[in-house]
Amino acid sequence: MGLFTNYTKEGPGVDKDAPRKTGVGRFFELVGRDMNGMFLANLLACLGFAPVICLVYIGFLMNSLLVMVASAAVGGILAGPVLAGMYDTVLRALRDEPGYWWTTYRRAFRQNFKASILPGIFYCVIVTLQIFVVYFCFNMLAQGVNVGTGMWVAAVLNLLVFHMLFAYMWPQVVLLDQPFRQTLANSVRCMLAFLPHALAASIIQILFWGLVILCMPLGILLMIVFGFWFTCELCCQIVSGDLERVFHVEEQIRARKDAELAAALAAERLEDGADDGSGAEAASGVWPPQKGTTGDGTEK
Repeated sequence: MGLFTNYTKEGPGVDKDAPRKTGVGRFFELVGRDMNGMFLANLLACLGFAPVICLVYIGFLMNSLLVMVASAAVGGILAGPVLAGMYDTVLRALRDEPGYWWTTYRRAFRQNFKASILPGIFYCVIVTLQIFVVYFCFNMLAQGVNVGTGMWVAAVLNLLVFHMLFAYMWPQVVLLDQPFRQTLANSVRCMLAFLPHALAASIIQILFWGLVILCMPLGILLMIVFGFWFTCELCCQIVSGDLERVFHVEEQIRARKDAELAAALAAERLEDGADDGSGAEAASGVWPPQKGTTGDGTEK
């Protein structure tokens, strides 16, 4: 997959006038073009989630929900930024943004680090509680005790609703500079406004990570190879159009880049103008200034 490509300089990207594919064709286009970056971001995400997985598992062995939740909160401090890095990589690919992965990943990681800590804690705590509830239901069922239809319905709805929320939450963490409470409020509005898309993204997340957990320890290999990039790519492909219609993300990014380019050109013109002025003074004999005397007889 060309894992040893030079990622230290800007890349050419793609033709800005090339029409974008949709659906399955778009998925395979991104996989074929940006697989290196997504796979490497996935490895960093796996490393970032390793502490929270280990800490939560210790709480599970201790049979203590409090330890599991506390461990999830601590581990989310690192898990949030690496997951934001994963989403940033995928969203840049969806925007056909030029640049080599490592250059853009480092810059985005620094920019999103603080903003992604609180969402990371929230995400890890919620997912840990969900795993505990599902494990409790299946464990009681294995012991011949039925927890009741209401409990099963609540567990399933909990999984669906929160992963619908996460599908719109993480792209906003990466793309928008706003308070976390505003991100949550926007995520709720988006999931209600685009319910079919939110439901599809949620089901993809639940089915994939459920398969990873059920296949343990083989699930570790699935997480390393597919894990975060696969689900992030599919979910972002589903919801990115919704976010673009609501927030006009690409339009804002283009406007910002145009403003930065205009400022750089203006600064370059000022430098060129200063250089031309110095040269004109030298050519006219004004520079360096000639010594003389003022009206009061002092030298100037």
